[in-house]
Amino acid sequence: MPLEKVGEIASTPPEQSKELETRDFTELYDEYFDRVNRYLRCRVYNPWDADDLTTTVFLKALEKFEQYSRTSPFASWIFRIAHNTFVDYLRKNKELPVDNSQLLVEEVDETWQPERQALSNEEIHLLQERLELLSPDQRDVLTLRYFADLKISQVAEVLGKTESSVKMLSHRGLQQLQKLYREGDRREKR
Repeated sequence: MPLEKVGEIASTPPEQSKELETRDFTELYDEYFDRVNRYLRCRVYNPWDADDLTTTVFLKALEKFEQYSRTSPFASWIFRIAHNTFVDYLRKNKELPVDNSQLLVEEVDETWQPERQALSNEEIHLLQERLELLSPDQRDVLTLRYFADLKISQVAEVLGKTESSVKMLSHRGLQQLQKLYREGDRREKR
């Protein structure tokens, strides 16, 4: 490679070296709808509320789609909207009691097996209890990371935190969950 080409590459602003998002809203909607819904179902305990919030997220995204820069990942942008919508929901519904029994419960499919479903519901209930014992920041990071399937950099962008703080929160949250599971297992064996 000629030396002048190396100089051109080195002087290219980072904004220009990023790949632009070229898909239209419909394609992005199809790709991200289930992930956003799964994230909100894990944060909101009523599946109907989660579905309503998911609809709200995509309506907001559609209204503001021309403002999306297309240089940053769409996942970061849509989950920032989803997280803010969730926070607004919490503020509005602060005084309402929450039904925890529906957390993460998936709809039954044709291959439904009672034993498997019972175990799954029990595991979900245990995870729910343990997630509630984490700090709000740890819960935010873990749900975005594992239920929304976002990268560390995207979680950092959504929450307005540094990548190192997200990594720390994730690490500590996972350690805390492991500790809570170990303590629970010891109590059950007694």
